[in-house]
Amino acid sequence: MMRRGALVIAVVGLGSGLDMPPPATAQDASFGCKVLLCAAAPAPAPGWAGIPYCVPVMQTLFRQLAKGGGWPSCAEGNTSGHGYEPYQACPSELTPVQLAADGGAGLERASNGGLCADLSRPQQVCSGGDGGCTASYPTTPREARSDPYFVDITTANRSQRFYFSLQGY
Repeated sequence: MMRRGALVIAVVGLGSGLDMPPPATAQDASFGCKVLLCAAAPAPAPGWAGIPYCVPVMQTLFRQLAKGGGWPSCAEGNTSGHGYEPYQACPSELTPVQLAADGGAGLERASNGGLCADLSRPQQVCSGGDGGCTASYPTTPREARSDPYFVDITTANRSQRFYFSLQGY
């Protein structure tokens, strides 16, 4: 015969097992949250490419983006729209520039320009005998970025920029 106290404990234990859902796993997350988890993996090593679970998730993402799709959403983290930075940053004392859009010899500031210029050191360049001179600045070409696309990922603890390439997708 079962004592009354033992029966209450058994029923409470059984009831709590029925009311509680099983623990959530990464496989249960929405696609956007899977992407967020994989993109936030420590880089450069192993990064998402070194995590077998993340490889198909990120490949699916890159195929969608290459076809014009947007970055998926996840309630646990915010991402910006994806951006494009084709070049590495200029050294801190230089400014990213491009040749002037009007076709002249001048330069104009451009965050995605292909040159870095030292705008603190103008040089006068004079051509021909007409006395016309223009200012010129020392420039160097910017190094191309292998992963030119990016999104900014913001979670409760931090914000980080995730770079990626769509080449081959």
